[in-house]
Parts: sequence; structure tokens; C-alpha cells
Amino acid sequence: MYNAIHNSLIIGKKVIYLPSCHSTNDIAAELVQNGLAEEGTVVITDNQTGGRGQRGTTWGSEAGKNLTFSIVLKPLFLPIDQQFLISQVIALGLYDYLSSFSERTRIKWPNDIYISTKKISGTLIENSIQGTGISSSIVGIGININQHYEPQNRITSLADEVGSELVLGVEFKNVMRFLDQRYVRLRHMTETDGIRTAYLRALYGYQQPVTFNYQNKRVVGMVTGVADNGRLLVSLEGYESILDFGMKEIEWVWD
Repeated sequence: MYNAIHNSLIIGKKVIYLPSCHSTNDIAAELVQNGLAEEGTVVITDNQTGGRGQRGTTWGSEAGKNLTFSIVLKPLFLPIDQQFLISQVIALGLYDYLSSFSERTRIKWPNDIYISTKKISGTLIENSIQGTGISSSIVGIGININQHYEPQNRITSLADEVGSELVLGVEFKNVMRFLDQRYVRLRHMTETDGIRTAYLRALYGYQQPVTFNYQNKRVVGMVTGVADNGRLLVSLEGYESILDFGMKEIEWVWD
């Protein structure tokens, strides 16, 4: 069902399918450690029993309903202080794919994808540093395709959004194409400003008033940008200067 993408330049030229596994990120990391993974290799499974998200969270997925896979990248061309560009191009590739289904698609910093106020995709990126560069990046991605969720949940799927189930093999090829296009642009290293600009345009809360939970208080603010190191820049009412935040240092309020 999941075959190599023959017209891909990098991502998806080699695909390893496992009916079930604990974590595609762990499998991909083992392949890299053993020298068995060329750049662009994808490890995909129908049933990931131990998927994980950012900062130790878990990623649950009903077997055979969604896309759960990991990509091996080797961005040695990218300086360590610009590694957030990997997160940005992956988020943009997913945004490109999912926005073809809904114009309400947005990136939620740093790299989750939402349709309106509901999460549809999550990404975990694990970088390995060698010297002054990044020897490998393991990019774990989960996209909700055919799993159904209750309307009150903050989670959605493509099936819930479009009203019918999709063919996983077809959607896998489509998302690979979008991810490959974005990553190839990054490798040129001449479009980094364009990547950052496109990311901000797709970012939820950018130059728009939204509500945050900060220091146990609800406060209105807006995202003003993202630093090169990936920290979120936010202007909050009642604060004179722009504040910057890492993961879990500020919370979005959706209601």
C-alpha cells in the first residue's frame, strides 16, 4: 500500500512499511545509527503502539485509520543555529497538503497543524548534532485521516472535515509530494527568508488578537514573529516589551 515515490527528489524515494511497531521514530533512529538509512527514507506503520509527541506527550492513533510515519533527513548544510528551519518547512509541507482540503488550515506554533480550532496533525523532530552541523533529523509525523472524533473534541480528521473516508495510500503519496517540495527548497539555502515569511503567514495568531493563559491569567495578545532559534515572539496586553516563549511557557486559550 505504501510504495516508494518515484518522482520524489528526496523524501519518499525509499519507504519501509511495518504493519505494527512501537515507534517509527525509534526505528528510523536505529536505521541511521546502523548506517542503513539514506536521506529521505520513510518508515511508516498502520499501528504505532508507543507514539510520542512534544515534551513527553503521547500520540494515540487508531490502527489502520491514519498516517503515522517518520522521515530521515540529513541536513548537514544547515547551521545549528538555524535548525528551526527544519520545523518550519515540515510544517509548511503539511500545511500545503491539508489546506488543499480546508482554507481554515493553520500552523500552530511550533509545528502542529489545526483546522479552525481542532488539531489534525502533530510532528516530533529529533535532531542529532555533529560538530557545527546537524548530522540527522528524525521527523515523526501523525496525520488524522479516517479516525472519527466527537464534535466537542479539540481533534479532527480529514474524514470528519470532508464527510467521507479517504484512501491512505493515495494520501500518503500526496503528502510526500508536498513535504519533498518544501524540503528541496530548504536545501538550496537561498529561500530561507521566503520560508520564514510563508511560515508566519500560515501561523495561527500572527498579527491577530488571540487569547493566552500566561502566569495563571487570561490575557489577549498577538504573535509578532518567531526568532531564528524557534522561540515564539508575543505582544501581550499590559506588557511594554515583546516577550519570547519556548514550549509549554505560554498556553493558547481556544474558548
